[in-house]
Amino acid sequence: MLQRIGKYTNNILIILSLLFIVAFLTIFNFIPSLLHSYLNIEKISIEGSSISDDTLVKDIIREYSDKTLLYFPIEEYKFKLESLDWIKRVSIKRKFPDTIHISILENQPYAVFTGGKKQYLIDRDGEIICPFKEETKYLELLKVTGLNGNIYFPELIRNINIGYPEILNKVVEVEFIEQRRWNLILNRNLKIKLPEKNSSLQLEKLKKLQQDQKVFNTNILEIDLRAMGRATIKIPGGEELKTGLD
Repeated sequence: MLQRIGKYTNNILIILSLLFIVAFLTIFNFIPSLLHSYLNIEKISIEGSSISDDTLVKDIIREYSDKTLLYFPIEEYKFKLESLDWIKRVSIKRKFPDTIHISILENQPYAVFTGGKKQYLIDRDGEIICPFKEETKYLELLKVTGLNGNIYFPELIRNINIGYPEILNKVVEVEFIEQRRWNLILNRNLKIKLPEKNSSLQLEKLKKLQQDQKVFNTNILEIDLRAMGRATIKIPGGEELKTGLD
């Protein structure tokens, strides 16, 4: 008997709770002004921002015409903020009763990409950050040239890190040739021609060649690695030497 009374009481409580929720949502949908005073967006907090424009970020959030925190369209404004210069990723959270909290992951400049007549700062993933204005602090960054070079740049960096990561310290420019393969320009104007495929394997061979023969410390002008298992070395005067890569 007591169990039946207990179950009956629980059912009544569940029904009343559901009715309360339905009534609350109905009132809020049809008369939202009743709750606006408690759920207005009053504050915008930002973290992770050091280069990006906080004022611009806040101005974009304030464009939201319905100031109610509950209905704030997170995905829409996430897209808007991630389209700004320097901002790579954004996380937006509602913090009741009155705050929008924004966490920003900023792009880190890694190279300068020349696209046509314009130059851009790009990150390690090849994403364009903003136009390059020859700021002094970025003049020493790696240079990337060639049509769509920024798109294929991350793959090049991966292959270098697999085959010969130490060479990155010597590379000052990379050229994307005919949208197929890369040339590396080292800090002594030594050009390394990489093959279209298996470039990481050829870079491993180049590493061994440097260890055995110290080719980077000579007057060599060019090392052509396009033929698998072989290097063609160009020296001053136009003479070419061929050597196997074991």
